[in-house]
Amino acid sequence: MTRAFVALDPPEPLRNAVAALCRGVPGARWVPPEQLHLTLRFLGEQTDAQLAALQQALGRVRVAPFELRLAGPGVFPPARSRKPARVLWLGLQPCAPLTNLKAALDSVIPQPDEERSFTPHLTLARFKAPPGPEPADFLRTVRVPDEPWRVTEFRLYASELQPEGAVHRALASYALGV
Repeated sequence: MTRAFVALDPPEPLRNAVAALCRGVPGARWVPPEQLHLTLRFLGEQTDAQLAALQQALGRVRVAPFELRLAGPGVFPPARSRKPARVLWLGLQPCAPLTNLKAALDSVIPQPDEERSFTPHLTLARFKAPPGPEPADFLRTVRVPDEPWRVTEFRLYASELQPEGAVHRALASYALGV
């Protein structure tokens, strides 16, 4: 069985710019720059046969390339829930082509999507223990890189859980185009 997901990868200069922001929050387990991604669909555990079928299905997705821009930071669960932050992230500006890509993926993937609504984001850090006030300071002061991100492909990934965090390995890449 392979734990899998479908994602977009930011270009290396943007990854490096985002990684430079990742400091100043005690207790945060920062995501390494090479692991930064935008999850479009988490697939969970998949057999080899399921992965082969998914690879074929994903090859049928047809969406034109598009641009994304980062938006402000946030936390999961949201601060308004009054629960301690578990994940610190950077969101993306709303974008119809991203919504179209997500819908196209959902249409070819046979299993139901997670019950949570889709909140496009790059996970920056996770917290094992409830953090102090530092995430709020980070959310208030972080300067988000403004450069656009040209999306020309998406990838199917395997994710292996390890004590220091998940390690992702690309299984297949799919070029965008109509």
